[in-house]
Amino acid sequence: MTDFFQDLRFAIRTLRKSPGFTLVAILSLALGIGANTAIFTLVDQLILRLLPVRNPREIVLLAGRGQHYGGNNGRNALAYPMYQDFRDHNAVFNGMMARYSQSLSVGAASTTEIVAGELVSGNYFPLLGVQAAFGRLFTADDDLHVNAHPLAVLSYEYWRTRFNANPAVIGSVIRVNNTPLTVIGVVRPGFEGMDPGIPTRLFVPLTMTPTLRPGFDDMYNRRQRWVNVYGRLKPGITIDRAKAGLQPLFRQIIEDEVKQPAFRNATPYRRQKFLQMYLDVMPGSQGSTSLRRQYETPLLVLMGVVVLVLLIACANLASLLSARAASRQKEIAVRLALGSSRGRIVRQLITESMVLALSGALAGAALAVAMVRGLLYFMPASIAGYSIRATPDARILAFTFGLALITGIAFGLAPALQSTRTDIAPVLKDQAGGVIGGGQTNRRRILVALQFTLSLLLLAGAGLFVRSLSNLHLLYPGFQTANIVHFSVGPRAIGYSEPAAAAFYRKLEQRLRALPGVKAVGLSDMTLLTGNEWDNTITIEGYASKPGE
Repeated sequence: MTDFFQDLRFAIRTLRKSPGFTLVAILSLALGIGANTAIFTLVDQLILRLLPVRNPREIVLLAGRGQHYGGNNGRNALAYPMYQDFRDHNAVFNGMMARYSQSLSVGAASTTEIVAGELVSGNYFPLLGVQAAFGRLFTADDDLHVNAHPLAVLSYEYWRTRFNANPAVIGSVIRVNNTPLTVIGVVRPGFEGMDPGIPTRLFVPLTMTPTLRPGFDDMYNRRQRWVNVYGRLKPGITIDRAKAGLQPLFRQIIEDEVKQPAFRNATPYRRQKFLQMYLDVMPGSQGSTSLRRQYETPLLVLMGVVVLVLLIACANLASLLSARAASRQKEIAVRLALGSSRGRIVRQLITESMVLALSGALAGAALAVAMVRGLLYFMPASIAGYSIRATPDARILAFTFGLALITGIAFGLAPALQSTRTDIAPVLKDQAGGVIGGGQTNRRRILVALQFTLSLLLLAGAGLFVRSLSNLHLLYPGFQTANIVHFSVGPRAIGYSEPAAAAFYRKLEQRLRALPGVKAVGLSDMTLLTGNEWDNTITIEGYASKPGE
């Protein structure tokens, strides 16, 4: 340990004597490491991170594939009765649960706000293995009868920020969508629902859906798909085995459904297509976030680009270290002549490389925060509601400094070893010029060629990337996008009747149209270009649709 601190002090003193070299090396590494850290921060949060639940890789998500018949609300949705069928009759899961994501109006302490919520089945928390920080969480007994369990569970962060971490909130009554609910518990810190990008603030029993979703009367309608269904695999059961094991039950369910009165207007073609559906089983360890689907490919492309940036920075560092080692030949020869071992000098030179790498990592971590904020600024407006942190956490810092250690060792070792392979006598006689040539000169030429090649590749890729962004920016989606403002309102959620809500929308449209500078106003059930999904099968009286129409 004493030798280490001696090496560290000597390395810092030596680098301080060459401020130009030190600054260039640190800035090169800061750019490479900072860019990699910034992109990895997004990759980690949007692609790699698993749900903070018990054995997340055992969790799977179910979805029906093919042409369904009826309504569909959201991606990978199933009808609630189908969830009950699978829950009660499958042989591949240790348990199943259902959930539905919904914005909720929460009134407490004379203030009301809209928060992200989840309507969840009673086995939601037991299946995930999530515990309560205070109070209790839902169980199967809270999921028995419709509208019979007006209860609520708060996320830890919401309890801390909205209710000032007051334990007395347990047992209190809050108004959710104008309905009084009793708070029975607070979830442990870290778990914020099944959509990691949008932290859930409030959990409510799924059986409260008819009350909390006014106008929705299809909870038990087999033709309405709206809940996400998850299962926990039994030991030894793979996703493929689960998928194969569930197909007979799924086939039996849809064959029974096609005989029901709801299919009386379906054409033979639609019935045939419906019966060709199959059940898909997918990994559910990352929840139901749509961010991964949207940004996985762009982020992986960007990760490849920044790796090239880091390689260029590393080649630059290796070239600088080789040149610096050549200029220190006489110093090293003197130390060898005085009895220093080759290993001791190599360790000293590696220490200098590590000081540079760690300094570059510190600067790169600070640069990464600014880069992430800049990337988020250019993200589409649809991502505004998602929680993405720009400040690195322990995982990101571990990645950053691990990258620095690898960089320091990988590109500092070769120059250190080469600089100690010195013929002492010629060097001490000031004949270093003849000793330095050959191998080191060729190696520096190779490094320069590598830098040039990678830079050219990166420049070409950046040009194509910018061209693609320009093409996407100019893409015409079928309507004018300039100067459009959109927002959401939900009068039914706060007690408006259906006629009153319709009148509210008409009055809202009239008042918006009357505002100065407003050219046009329109209403839509789904927000445009957000990647969401809602559809419903319709038939036209007196018209026979053609196959595939």
